[in-house]
Amino acid sequence: MDRDAAQGPSPGERWAYRVSPHHGPVSEVEVLKLGTQRPLRVKVEFSAEEAEGRQEWVSPARLRVRWEECEAWLERERIWNDLVHDCPEDEDVDFIAATYVYDTCSSSDMYSLERSGRQAGLLHVYEPAALAERLGVQPALFTSDPRALVDDDGTITTPWPTTLDVARHLAAVHAEQLVEALAQAEEKESQRAIHGQFYPGRGSREGTYISPDICIDVDRRYRPGRDLVRTWCGATAVDQHTELATLRHEVARIGRVAEAAITALRDAGQTATALRLEKQLGVPAALLREARARRDSS
Repeated sequence: MDRDAAQGPSPGERWAYRVSPHHGPVSEVEVLKLGTQRPLRVKVEFSAEEAEGRQEWVSPARLRVRWEECEAWLERERIWNDLVHDCPEDEDVDFIAATYVYDTCSSSDMYSLERSGRQAGLLHVYEPAALAERLGVQPALFTSDPRALVDDDGTITTPWPTTLDVARHLAAVHAEQLVEALAQAEEKESQRAIHGQFYPGRGSREGTYISPDICIDVDRRYRPGRDLVRTWCGATAVDQHTELATLRHEVARIGRVAEAAITALRDAGQTATALRLEKQLGVPAALLREARARRDSS
């Protein structure tokens, strides 16, 4: 129930009755009797003249607030319904992308994102000044939509369009971090597409194996969101990451060539030459082999 009184209805009280939690007609009813069985039911009488004294046993969840509080409650409902009316669906690409950004750049002391239900896509900003400084924007960004709500403690709840705008700003500020995280995520998805995914069980419970086909389907659903995050990060960050990845591969290739050459020299009895090359390389060949083995097994 949405009512303020925690103790629930009592006989003789008048309540606002509505079948749906968030929309539909509201009726005044008088509580006649509380049921004694489970699930709990409440016997009410509808007060409207056209109801002609109709009585019903109803779920107490349909008694929203005491009747004298009905107008204030309906106004809160109107404000809240206006706030959430354009919240995205779970499969919305923008929502998938924004969720990825907020998860990767998490900062629970500054903000939190609603991820499910009719509130999905709302952002709670706990430290507007600090977050604005972090993003390089004015705090007014968070209240630019007239539907934004400001609590007594200063927390701002933003509607979905503002939440999406903040996600884009976060992506630009944390572009390097996000591009690296995207690369790692897609590497994992490539492995899952081949081997599937096994989740160990807890205690005596058996683990769960997810087949490669299912992993591919899940990746196909989320990949457009990751691609969108990459565009938010900007071409410069993506290009820099690509160049760095290419450089890492080249360094690894050179390391393998050096390792093979040093090993061949040592096997041929050219120990002094092999030792001299190892010193010039700065890394013993054995450590290169161990590092490559760790990479291959990860």
